[in-house]
Amino acid sequence: MGIDAGFDMVPALSKGAEDAQNWASFLHCVRSFYKDDPKVEVKSYWIEFNAGEHPMLPFEGHKFLRFSSKVSGSIATSTGVWGYIDKVTEMAKMIFGPRVQSWCEAAEQYGFYGWDEVYKVRKTWDKPDELDSNASHLTAAHISSHTDLIEVRQIPGKGRGLIAVCDIAKGARIVCESPLFLIKSMERTKLDKVLGAKLKDLAKEQQRQFLSLHNNFPGKHAFAGIVKTNALPCGCDSTIGGIYPTICLINHSCLPNAHSNWNSEDEVETIHAIQSIKTG
Repeated sequence: MGIDAGFDMVPALSKGAEDAQNWASFLHCVRSFYKDDPKVEVKSYWIEFNAGEHPMLPFEGHKFLRFSSKVSGSIATSTGVWGYIDKVTEMAKMIFGPRVQSWCEAAEQYGFYGWDEVYKVRKTWDKPDELDSNASHLTAAHISSHTDLIEVRQIPGKGRGLIAVCDIAKGARIVCESPLFLIKSMERTKLDKVLGAKLKDLAKEQQRQFLSLHNNFPGKHAFAGIVKTNALPCGCDSTIGGIYPTICLINHSCLPNAHSNWNSEDEVETIHAIQSIKTG
């Protein structure tokens, strides 16, 4: 049958801002540490480790109970899954402390949760929570039909990015997108508090989109780090920036092939090609 090992989160994380921020910090640590590891993939709703039984970490922390895999047998040994279990457990303990309860069946230690409970919750990972009543729409509805020109892909060494799926002519509008929210520039501690309130006003899918964005400033203020990494100013010299689930995935270049523009009347950001862009 094999030997299972891993860790459980006890008690499980809440939907509160503090737990969500800590989970975002944890996922950022994981993604940063394994950014060059081809076995670690960022999927639409979770991070997946292509080793052993493919342990996973969901983007929504309140849906996480267990990170584990069989660590015995030829597949586990050849894929090095024990190393992933050990390192991810170590990173989790740094952020969540005693809530991370590690276990290994070889030492007659067993997880806190029953497998039925773990599998039941895991089935909800790709089903975002119901929309908040005050969240009127998903940002995806405001992405123009021109998104058939691009798609999101995992780029080695750079994380997720936008890739042209066909040749794009100079001057073509590549994407038009409403922001998840707008935010003024402010000090990090204050910014985190403001962002906590803004995230509560978003639909769960939009919260997931925000938390999945890259963070170049890991640490205590994870929300602020995501904003500082990704916010685009709403016009030249504006102190107000917008966060976009698609546009923020565009990789920076010192020789850009596209230009962004804020439309203050419609409150959308548009991206146009400023030179011909080849497929890929």
